[in-house]
Amino acid sequence: MEYTAQNLEYAVSVFYNGEQQERVKAHTWLTQAQRAPEAWNFVWELLQPHKGTEIQFYGATTLHTKILRCWNEVPAESYDELKEKILQAVTSYTKGPKIVTNRLCISLAAVILQLGATDLASTLRPLSTPENTSLLLEVLTVIPEEYNSMTMGSSLRMRNRNSLLQACPAVLDDMHHFLQTAYNDYSKGPPSEETVLTWLSAATCAGSWLALACDDTVEYGPTNVPDYAPLCRALQTVVHVIYTWNEAVSDTALETCEAALGAVRAAGGGAGALRRPAAANQLLADLASLTARLFAKDNVTNSINEELLSAIITCLVSVADCHSRAIVQGMESNPPQQSAQQILELLLAAQTAPGYYPLHETRSNLVFGFWYTLQDEIANMADGSRKLNPVWREVFSRLLMALVAKSEAPADSALSRDDVELLRCYRQDISDTVMYCYSVLGESCWAAVADACAADAPEERQEAALHVFASLADAPLPQRTPPALRSLLRHSVRAARTARTKRLLVTALDCLGGYASWLESIETPEGSELARESITAAGAALQRCPAPAALALRKLCTECSAEAAALVGDIVTAAQSAEGQSEAFVRRQLAGAAGAALAAAEPAVAAPLLRHLAHSLLADLRAQAAEPTCVSSAADCSAALLGALVEAPALATDLFRALLPALALFPQHAALLQPLYNVLKQALSTLMDHCLPVVAEVSELVVAGFETQPCASGMDVVKLLMLVSCESYAGAARVLLACVAACARHVAADVRARPELTAALFALLLALTKKTPLCLDWLEDALLQLVDLACTCVHMWEAAAARAACGWLAALAARRPHALRKHAHALTAATLRCIGGATPRNQIEPLAELLLALNRVQFPEGTEGGSGLAAWLRSALDVDGFPTPHATRAHKSTFIAAVLKEKNSKRRLLETVQEFSLVCRGLVGTEYARQTLASKQLVA
Repeated sequence: MEYTAQNLEYAVSVFYNGEQQERVKAHTWLTQAQRAPEAWNFVWELLQPHKGTEIQFYGATTLHTKILRCWNEVPAESYDELKEKILQAVTSYTKGPKIVTNRLCISLAAVILQLGATDLASTLRPLSTPENTSLLLEVLTVIPEEYNSMTMGSSLRMRNRNSLLQACPAVLDDMHHFLQTAYNDYSKGPPSEETVLTWLSAATCAGSWLALACDDTVEYGPTNVPDYAPLCRALQTVVHVIYTWNEAVSDTALETCEAALGAVRAAGGGAGALRRPAAANQLLADLASLTARLFAKDNVTNSINEELLSAIITCLVSVADCHSRAIVQGMESNPPQQSAQQILELLLAAQTAPGYYPLHETRSNLVFGFWYTLQDEIANMADGSRKLNPVWREVFSRLLMALVAKSEAPADSALSRDDVELLRCYRQDISDTVMYCYSVLGESCWAAVADACAADAPEERQEAALHVFASLADAPLPQRTPPALRSLLRHSVRAARTARTKRLLVTALDCLGGYASWLESIETPEGSELARESITAAGAALQRCPAPAALALRKLCTECSAEAAALVGDIVTAAQSAEGQSEAFVRRQLAGAAGAALAAAEPAVAAPLLRHLAHSLLADLRAQAAEPTCVSSAADCSAALLGALVEAPALATDLFRALLPALALFPQHAALLQPLYNVLKQALSTLMDHCLPVVAEVSELVVAGFETQPCASGMDVVKLLMLVSCESYAGAARVLLACVAACARHVAADVRARPELTAALFALLLALTKKTPLCLDWLEDALLQLVDLACTCVHMWEAAAARAACGWLAALAARRPHALRKHAHALTAATLRCIGGATPRNQIEPLAELLLALNRVQFPEGTEGGSGLAAWLRSALDVDGFPTPHATRAHKSTFIAAVLKEKNSKRRLLETVQEFSLVCRGLVGTEYARQTLASKQLVA
C-alpha cells in the first residue's frame, strides 16, 4: 500500500479503533512507514491543524523517529530548513493538543542535538516571546532529557555535552528569573494559577539542567564551581508560598512543589555542591527550616499532605546523604552545629512518623538509606586512636528505639494484600538498619531492645522488639554472651509457648531459629537448658504454626546437636506426626531436624528410630512411584534426611539401602527422574569418601534413568559420581559412556530443543576434562562425535549452552589437542562467524577464551589440522565479506596480528575480540561501542 496521507490516516484509524488482528497489521505497516524515505514529506501533511489528534500525534512521532534513526537521509544543506519547519510546527501547536506539542518539542530538541547544540540561544530565539514562554520552557526541559536518551557517536556526544554545559548558566539564570516572582508579597492573597504553572515549568526545566550540570562526571576546577544557592532559595520559596496558601497541597500545586524539590535535590546532591561546602551547609540549613515548618503541622497520622511530606523528605535525605561528612563534622564540633543537629532531628522524626506503616503513613521508609551512609561516614572518619564520639550513641540509640516502634504492625485484618507486601519489605529494611545501629552501638543494642520487650508490654510491642532482636542475629558473636541476649532468648521461648497472636508466635520462632548458633556457643548448664527449652518450644508450636516452627526446629537441631540428641525420640515422632505431614516445606524441615538429631545421637538409639522413619518414607516413595503425576514430597524429604545425616555416614548408608526398593521404581517414569536425581545427588554429597558401598546401586539407577530420558539434573549426578568414584569404582567407565552417549544422541537430534540439557552435557565434559582427564580415555571412541557436536553448539543463541560448549573445547585444546585436529579450521571459522554477529554480543567472552586456547595449540607440520591458528585465521578471513561486509582487509589484518600476539592475557584478547565484533556488526562509533570499550579503538 502506498504511503499517502489518506492511507496513513486510514491505518491510524484502524490502529486505534479496529479489531485486534487488524490493529497488529496496521501497527506493522505504520512502523514500516516511519522508516520509509517518504516519511520526511508526509509528516507535514499529517501535522496540519485540521487533522485529528491521533493523526497529528502519529505525524509528530514519525518526525521524531526519523530524526533519531534516519538523520543520514537529511542533506547538510537542508538542516536549517528542517529546523525552521519544526519551529513553525511547534509554535502552531501552542495551545495543543498537549501530546502533539510535547512530541514536537522533543523533535526540535533531537534536531538541536544532531547539530551539536551549537548556538542554542539563536536557535530558540523565535520562542523567546511572552506568548511562547511555555513552549520555550518545554523545549529547554526536554533537551537534557533527550541528550541522555539519544544514541549518538562519541564525538557528537562530547560536542553536545560541552555545548550544553556552556549554555547551562544562561538557562538557569533564566529559570531563576521566572522563579523570582516567588519573592513577591503574597500576604494578601495566593499566587495565581498562571503564576504557579510558570513556576512548575521553570522548576521542571531547572531540575533537568541541574541534573546535567551537577553530574558527578562533570569536571570542576577550584575556580569554576557554579553557585546555585540563589536558585535553590527561589525554589524553596516557591514551596513555602504554595504550602502557606494551601491547607491540602494537591494537583498542580503539589506537582510544582515536587518539581521544585526535585531541582533542589539535583543541585544539592551533585559534584558541584560538594565543592562549595559553605553553600552546601546553607542549603542544608534552609532545607531543614522549610522541612521543620511542614513537620510542625503535617507530620501526623493520615496527613492530608502525605505526598508533599514524602517529596521534602526525599529531598532532605538526598542532600544530607551527599553531605554526610559535613553533618558528621558538624555534630562532632564543639559546640555541635545547629544545622547538623536540626537535620538529624528531622530525619529521626521522619523515621518515626506517627501511625502504622503503610496504613497511616508511607514516608518513614524514605530515610533508611541515609543511616547506612551516616554510620559508614562515622566509621571512615574514626581511626584506631580515636574513640567514638558519644553523640553518635545517643543518635543511634534513639534510632534503634524508633525502629522498634515502627516495627509494630497493625492487625492483619486491617491490611490489604498489597499492604502486607509493603509491610514485609518495610520490616526487612528495618532489619538492615538495625545492623547499622549495631555497627555504632555494639552489644548495647541487646540491652536497649530488652528494655523495650518487657513482659507486661502489649503483644504488639513485644513482637516489634523481638523482630528487632531477630534482626541482630547476624551480628558478630561476642566473646561473652551479654545478659540481655539471654534474657531476650528466654522471652522468645515464653512467647513461643504463650503467644496469643500468630504474628508474635512467628517472630518468636524466628528468634529461636536465628539464634541457634548462639545457643550452641553458650557452654554453660544454663545455655544447655535454654537450648533444650527452645527445641521443646519449637516442637510444641508445630500444631499452631507448622512452617515457622519446623524451620526453627531444623535450625536448632542442626546447631544444638547435643540437646537435640537428648530429645531425638520426640523429634522423630514430630517428623511423623500429622502436623509433620501437612505440607511439603514442613516435611522437609522436620526431616532435616530428625536427621540432625539422629546423627548426633548414640548409634544404638538412632538406628531403630531411623529404621522406623525409613519404613515410613519407603511407603511414601512407593506411593509416589505408583502415582507419578501426583505431587508428592517423599523424595524431597528423603533427600533432606540424607543431607542431615552427613555426620553419620553409616546411618546414611543404611537409610539409602532401605529406600532402594522404592527408588528402583522411579527410573521407569520421566516425571520422577528429577526427584530421583535429587535423592541420588544428596546421597553422594552426604557420603562422599564413604560412598563406595552404594556406588553400584546409584550407577544402575542413573543409567536406567538415562535410558528413559536424559535430563540436566541427571548429568549433575553423573558429574558428582565420576568425581568421587572414578578411580575406585570399576564400572565408572561404563556408566559415563552410557550416560554421555544417551545425552549426546538426544542433543544431536535438535541442539536447540533442550538447551539446558546441552549446557549440562558440556558442563560435565568440561569438569571431567579439567579435574579427571582420565575419563577422556573412556570416551575415546565417542570423542570425535562429541567435538563435532560441540562445534555445532558454539553457534547457539542460548548463552549457557554456547558458553559450556566453548569452555569444553578450550579445555580439550589444552588437554587433548589431537581430538581437535579435524575440526580446528572449521571451528576457527565458526568462532569468527559468531564474533561477527551470528550470536548475541553477550557471548563474546567464551569465544575469546576459545581463541586463546586455540592459539596455544601447535600441531606438527604436515599433520591434518597443522599450521596452527595463524593459518586457520588467514584462511577463514581471506574470504571477502566474511564474517560481514563491515570488516575490511585492514580490520582483519589488525585483528589477526593482535590475536596471534596474545597467548597469555585473557583480558587483552577479550578487548581485541570485542573491538573486532563491533567492527563486524557496524557498531564502531556508536554510544554502545563507547560504553563497551575501555581501551583503544580498533578503528581510529
